[in-house]
Amino acid sequence: MQNLITILTYTAIILCGIYMLIQLAYLFIVIAIKQKDAPTLPDSELPSISILVAARNEALNIVECMQALDALDYPEGKIEIIIGNDLSTDYTQMLVEQYIKNRPKFRLINLIGNEYPTTKGKARVLATLANAAKGEYFLITDADIAVNPGWAKAMVSTMIVNNADMCGGTTNITAKTRLEQYQQVDWLYFMGIIHSFASTGKNLTVVGNNMGVTARAYKAVGGYETIPFSITEDYALFKAISDKGFHTVQKLNHQTMVYSQPLTNVKAILKQRKRWLSGGMSMPFYYHFMMFIFGAWYFALPVLLILNWKLALVLFIVKDFIQLFQFLQINKHLKLKVEHPFAVMTYEMYLFYIIPSTALSFLSNSPNTWKGRKY
Repeated sequence: MQNLITILTYTAIILCGIYMLIQLAYLFIVIAIKQKDAPTLPDSELPSISILVAARNEALNIVECMQALDALDYPEGKIEIIIGNDLSTDYTQMLVEQYIKNRPKFRLINLIGNEYPTTKGKARVLATLANAAKGEYFLITDADIAVNPGWAKAMVSTMIVNNADMCGGTTNITAKTRLEQYQQVDWLYFMGIIHSFASTGKNLTVVGNNMGVTARAYKAVGGYETIPFSITEDYALFKAISDKGFHTVQKLNHQTMVYSQPLTNVKAILKQRKRWLSGGMSMPFYYHFMMFIFGAWYFALPVLLILNWKLALVLFIVKDFIQLFQFLQINKHLKLKVEHPFAVMTYEMYLFYIIPSTALSFLSNSPNTWKGRKY
């Protein structure tokens, strides 16, 4: 029995120690990121763009999304906005049709369900929209996203100036309730991780609600209709484009930042996280190692709390301070004030619930469900 306790103690200490080292490395990297404001090319040098929006049962969000897209500062005649209605059963189609009347830069495509049978879900919608698009650059966002007026210029200019064929922006969350506030902290923290990896030359992925890609790169990989299907369609496209040797640039700045609507309950959050983990199985080993260590902390520290509570408490407090500085640095890069300080200060308690719950959900035999569909 004593041997078992000793083994558990040292295992917990080692896992927690590795986790703390990763946290410190992340802190130093996020501090060292040299982010400049996104460049803005003159209108005469801007290419034509197509903004692609997949929508399924988005009646609550689609009008706000279209209003934000309509307000984009981009030269008339060089922009088209194509919305793909993915067999919605609510009023999405009607709301879009009403809004886009007398707005020629908007187009609506109603899918019938048999387009590109090699793919499905959002990937199928984007395949349909991309093949109808006329722009030299594709900007992809979601129907529950509100972009800022300079978003399109910033994304396209960033790709051109950096000679990149793909760009990942930053996604923030519109938050009111406490659960929504935790989601905002969670998303910004996640954005910091993605951009920290990118700053070391190790791009992990781009986020599908805020990304850009040149039409030439998209067509070079065959589009979503030929890319192996993944429930995380953003990573699938990123990987296909990276494998072809195209360059991806990531920007942690306010010009490329968009705001997403939060999920409304914990069940939905767990489904989203399970989908991300399932889709990320083909990511590099170093990503899986880091995710394992991140998850292990939330099991190892409670074990250590039982076996050596003083050490566990010290580690918890130190980690909380490191995490706070990380978050403050991310906000600094985005030129944001900390909107919800209580959520930031108690974020670790939220993670102590959500991470083990995500692990249990991922290990269960239940299928991935998204937008009412099982995958």
